[in-house]
Amino acid sequence: MKKQKWIALLLASSMVLSMTGCGANSADTAAPAASGETTAASSEAAGDDASTEREEVTLSAFIMQSVTGESGIWTGWGAQKLYDDLKIKIDFDPTGNEVETKLQQYLVAGQLPDIVGLKGLDQAQLAMDADMLLPLDQYADKLPNIFTNDLYTSAVAYSQDYTSNDTGSLFIMPTAIGPTAYNSLNWVPLLQWNAYKEAGMPEVNTLEDYLDAVEAMVEVKPTTESGEKVYGFSLFSDWDNVSALEISTLSFMYGIDTEYVSPLMETNILTKKTSSLLAEDSFYKRALKFYFDANQRGLLDPDSMSQTYSDVDQKFSAGRVLFSWFSWMTGSYNSSDNQNGVNGTVDGMANVVAKDMKLYNAPDQTIGRNWYLAISKDCENLDAALELLNWLYDPEVVQYLSNGPQGVTWDYNDSNEPEIINWDIVDNKTELLMPEDIGGGAFQDGAYAFNTYGPQAATVMDDGYTLSYRYWPSTMTRNPTSMKSEVAEALQDGNYVLADYLYDNDMIAESTQAVNMITPASDDLEITVTQIGEIVKKYSWQMVYAKDEAEFESLWSEMVSQAEGLGLEDVTAYYTSEWEKALEIVANYE
Repeated sequence: MKKQKWIALLLASSMVLSMTGCGANSADTAAPAASGETTAASSEAAGDDASTEREEVTLSAFIMQSVTGESGIWTGWGAQKLYDDLKIKIDFDPTGNEVETKLQQYLVAGQLPDIVGLKGLDQAQLAMDADMLLPLDQYADKLPNIFTNDLYTSAVAYSQDYTSNDTGSLFIMPTAIGPTAYNSLNWVPLLQWNAYKEAGMPEVNTLEDYLDAVEAMVEVKPTTESGEKVYGFSLFSDWDNVSALEISTLSFMYGIDTEYVSPLMETNILTKKTSSLLAEDSFYKRALKFYFDANQRGLLDPDSMSQTYSDVDQKFSAGRVLFSWFSWMTGSYNSSDNQNGVNGTVDGMANVVAKDMKLYNAPDQTIGRNWYLAISKDCENLDAALELLNWLYDPEVVQYLSNGPQGVTWDYNDSNEPEIINWDIVDNKTELLMPEDIGGGAFQDGAYAFNTYGPQAATVMDDGYTLSYRYWPSTMTRNPTSMKSEVAEALQDGNYVLADYLYDNDMIAESTQAVNMITPASDDLEITVTQIGEIVKKYSWQMVYAKDEAEFESLWSEMVSQAEGLGLEDVTAYYTSEWEKALEIVANYE
């Protein structure tokens, strides 16, 4: 295989990971603690009481989507349910950083773990080209949750039609399939609320206005109560792939995709036009200039170029960062105590959206997103692996993993509507608060290890409510914290739900499944993309820390010149063509 040969050449001088093959029956690791009851639906999906008819099995898994450092035997209440349902345990191989390199090492070694989570079609293509994935369609009778559920019909069809190496088989099963909640916004600008109030709540009309606002905030809060320096902005580089990701991602606040079509392209989902990330009028250059200006004003954390996500997460938790660009990136600073002013000050990271923004909202995922689950072709415990994959696509199982057990974390109220009955466990998701008799651990131990499952969180269940508690009416109308009440009154026309305010003011950019329908580039073009990416990452960080605007512009010109010399024009032409094809195809699957 061409691509397999290329990988081998690329990594010939590197050490290949030492790997065990497909999991064998395990007797050397203790079973999870005894747990409570399991659902009848899960047992039926598992296949006629498989947990009592088969000896304990341990399956190995490498899940690229979960860059959490999760490794070793899965434990906690989620793992306990799996063990109760199927008598299966999962031994996670470590992920962390550089998951793409780790996957390549597996492929060079010629052996994959039993269950593989593939982050992106490019990575999935490598595994298919290496002929190392199981054709799932040949085992449809053992995967009823995938092949008989209408929710997944378009996803299965599209994968067989367009991502099967022209074989018509199903090698990679997409995840996160189903409707997208109207308020599930990922890219949202946040500001530290108390400092913003004390600074006089400066008006924010454009991206660049955050510089003035944050500068005023630093003046009122130069240090934390413990004396640590506060930064307006703090970035990290360990998620960089082709561009400086934490810089390019600002584009999503203006409806511009810089990830799914290609990280070297800017695809405006409002105009349906795509262009090079390195065009002179690109948003990426504007974003680089934004952080350059932040550094010139002394607002940018000097460690941004070298630190990791974990480093920045700790700084958010300590209240040392004033601006966030992800709706979820707050560390522990958005605790209920902070937001309710238990310590005397109402605070947290609050939605403060610039007036000219149109925040990207993902489309209904009829074909799923470009994250996949697959089974190794050489898996020895094939029946167990198929049962596990089937389990991960059971909406009732995913409902359990997303919300916890009924009667423990949630239940139906007198109106027969689901509601959380123990917010302490849910809000404090990393604390070990789950009861030991169901497996113990923290609330996040249900869904954290895989990061993605078959159905979307907004999938509507038989009771008429969404799979995840996040979109239940009882959650949406839950007594808001003091901070959310203040933000709603001051900035959102009284709307407690940000999305309501944004839709009312035409500040949402609705995406299309076409962004997930881009055919991976050829081997040669992929090498070109990788080479250009190394140039882009290097020069981008240099531009942010440039001594003056003259150096900033000089570095930009040098970056573009080198990228063009490596074949940027060919990359742009390819993805422009692929985007146009995707816009034609998408009508058949949405």
